[in-house]
Amino acid sequence: MLNSLSSAVLVSLLQQPGALMPASIALHPATPEREPLHLYAVGDLNLGRSVTWDYLLKGDTLYPFQALRDTLAAADITFGNLESPIAEAGHAYEKTGSFVFSTPPVAADALSWAGFDIVSNANNHAWDAGVDGLVETITQLDRVGVAHVGTGVTLDLAHRAAILERKGWRVAFLGATRAFNPAPDSFYTHAGSRYVAWADSGWLYPEIRRLKANGLADLVVVSLHAGTEFAEEPDRGLRRFFKGAIDAGADICLGHHPHVLQPVEWYRGRPIVYSMGNFIFRQGAPWTDLSGVFEFTVRPGGAISLALRPVRAGYQARLARGAAADSIRRRVGLPGAATAPISRGP
Repeated sequence: MLNSLSSAVLVSLLQQPGALMPASIALHPATPEREPLHLYAVGDLNLGRSVTWDYLLKGDTLYPFQALRDTLAAADITFGNLESPIAEAGHAYEKTGSFVFSTPPVAADALSWAGFDIVSNANNHAWDAGVDGLVETITQLDRVGVAHVGTGVTLDLAHRAAILERKGWRVAFLGATRAFNPAPDSFYTHAGSRYVAWADSGWLYPEIRRLKANGLADLVVVSLHAGTEFAEEPDRGLRRFFKGAIDAGADICLGHHPHVLQPVEWYRGRPIVYSMGNFIFRQGAPWTDLSGVFEFTVRPGGAISLALRPVRAGYQARLARGAAADSIRRRVGLPGAATAPISRGP
């Protein structure tokens, strides 16, 4: 499938630890009968505000993802960060301009139709519709068969990995946040702390180790909502946290919250996408519209490679071309060439 992605950027790993270049790496040995696994990931999905009022509530559940639906559905697993809680039908959904997000139950159908297999609900907007919205989000995602991580009706469930099996691979996802709107400086005193996974290494790192040591997962993906909004680079603490997750055994780290793209880094042969930017999200500054579909391919021999499909975010995500696509590649640290060879690994 990757050979047909003319708009994707394919890159090869620089073998030095900590290299910034996206690449191809060796994972743990894979069983010979496995087929290549294609895992796609995108950033923030806000299906509230104008998406709710102008499209979802008018019956157009297809609009937000229509232009890229075939791309998203082509993956074996497609992941995104669900920034807008799903509230019960009839909820007073917020208008454009509000910093509180919510979206109707039909949003779950839109995610399923678009090809999403899993989302993280752990972010600073997880409590925007209160505990009722948090539970409704889980209920609606379960209804349409979209897996979820980062929230739960108990904290143990919020910390629990979602394990998806595809083509002989067991892929575990863990989600957590370091941003929380109601109480950013006192999370543990807020009621949401009983339902939302906070990015604390005290539980996250041991859970990664447990999944690997007990043979529960061949691949562990960590999703983290953290960082400084609109910053072009991740801060030192966030770099340490993600690298600690990889030291614990994580294979792919996915970041979101800054609303802009940040560089991809490779640490100990594992990719860290510090910020995937927006996807279905409209903000004022033009650089917040620069985004991408991050396309990971894991091969039977144990190699993993990354392709980036440049995208313009908004109420509908669309392919980006020309200067916009070049800017997207520069922001994540990709070469300017349209394509580059993939190293096949061992």
